[in-house]
Amino acid sequence: MKKILLFAMLIFLTLNMAFAGFNPEYSDYQFYIKHEYQVDWDYLVEALKSPADDQEKAAILWRMARTRLTITDSIPDDSSHKEARLAGYGEAEKLAQQSVDTYETANGYHWLSSSIGRIGQVNGPLNSLGKAKPMLGLIEKIQNEFKADMSDAWYVLGILYKSLPGAPISFGNNNFAISYMKRCLDTQDTVNRSNLENFIETAEQLYERNWNASKRSKEFEKMEEKYNKESVPSEKMKYYEGKEGKDTMAFYCSVPLATISDRQEAVTILRYALAVYESRAAYNLESDHEKAEEIRTLLNEIT
Repeated sequence: MKKILLFAMLIFLTLNMAFAGFNPEYSDYQFYIKHEYQVDWDYLVEALKSPADDQEKAAILWRMARTRLTITDSIPDDSSHKEARLAGYGEAEKLAQQSVDTYETANGYHWLSSSIGRIGQVNGPLNSLGKAKPMLGLIEKIQNEFKADMSDAWYVLGILYKSLPGAPISFGNNNFAISYMKRCLDTQDTVNRSNLENFIETAEQLYERNWNASKRSKEFEKMEEKYNKESVPSEKMKYYEGKEGKDTMAFYCSVPLATISDRQEAVTILRYALAVYESRAAYNLESDHEKAEEIRTLLNEIT
């Protein structure tokens, strides 16, 4: 009996030691799967007290930035809550900056750029425009220097290029935005996330551009030539939409994309997104239900 008790105690101590350190998978599970942001935050605050090394400390810090930014997103976007939102995003920016100052990573720079962008949005269009170039520099660093091919970073580029005015005021370009969004779709995490927002954003951009099949076929050929010439990732992906010219395919469509219009592709994307939502019924959260309803509304409007 004593031997059994001793053996059980040894197992208990071993398990405790195994889980005593920082567990990034646990943090990511709380954030991406459970959406328990306060649980994640509390865990990260505790983990930051005793990181194993600078690399682990940086990993904790950028996750703290990610979680603080996301918690702040839930604060109402109105004038009476402006200071609270700025304080939250400012804290996220400081945490992300501490992360990259401790140990440079693509994720650290991603959440730094996201925090800067949020602060610009809260302060208004002119401030947002002023933050655009610093954000662009950080995201290009992520994709070009780290070779991260990070879906979330492609998404941010898609939003930046769609939202900003074009030359000479800024660098906005609707066609580049769509290419970045399509690269985002092709690199997204399809195991842990439904990605409904990515699908909605891409579909809306395509619907607004409204090219017919003939124009798409011609433009895709031009894009293919430029895509093949470029080697820098952030430049190359400006032409990702036409990476294979007239033969360009997509996982959500059964025919070459050059044979259908922008608006037909938008409908195809939204229908595919709904199928994804329905296939993940056991894992969908309230936010997924809201996005699915938004997709249904969009489909009713554009069909």
